[in-house]
Amino acid sequence: MITMCRYITIVALLLPTQDQASTKSAKEKLIVDDSFEKWDWIPIAFGQRKEGRQRLKEGRTLPFEHRGPLLRISKGFILPSGRMVDGKEAFKGKSSQLQDTQVGLHGRYSSIIKPNGRFRYEVALKGKGTFSFRAWVGAKNKTSGQFRWMGFPDLIKIKTSDKWKVYRGNFTLPDLNRPGFQLPDKVSAAIVVNRDDVIFVDEFRVWEVAD
Repeated sequence: MITMCRYITIVALLLPTQDQASTKSAKEKLIVDDSFEKWDWIPIAFGQRKEGRQRLKEGRTLPFEHRGPLLRISKGFILPSGRMVDGKEAFKGKSSQLQDTQVGLHGRYSSIIKPNGRFRYEVALKGKGTFSFRAWVGAKNKTSGQFRWMGFPDLIKIKTSDKWKVYRGNFTLPDLNRPGFQLPDKVSAAIVVNRDDVIFVDEFRVWEVAD
């Protein structure tokens, strides 16, 4: 009986208290939360039709699924977010298949990364090739106001395998500022998949971690 009481006491000490869990939650802000569960059909914009025709001429794969004048897009995105997959191909429920594309730069992942911030992530992946979450870092000259690209660093870069796996890690934005230039308060990012790669993605989350 005494041994059992000691065991229960040890387990209780090891488990996080409600206050500890609340403190962790208060120190983190969820800024990306994509499960790719809900998809809608929307009209294909003129620019997307033009780009799509050019891609086909070049022998490249369209980065979205289409049906007549409509394309299927994951809820929360304003531009193509890959091709919906479900069933055995999916991680859980529905997932997104990406090839030769960048996803989320305009809208979904626009202006979310603080230059001096700290972040952690988790994402479920499988496929052939590399998953990248890349930042677009630009700044303005303090005197002239001229805009200049400072760099495009990969915040997350993962070589995938043919089996689903959940990856976790941390990242910060490299120091890309230059004398005389002013970085914005937040910069944008996108998921990037190369032309010859095929990546399945699901349950993608990023948290901003408070100091």
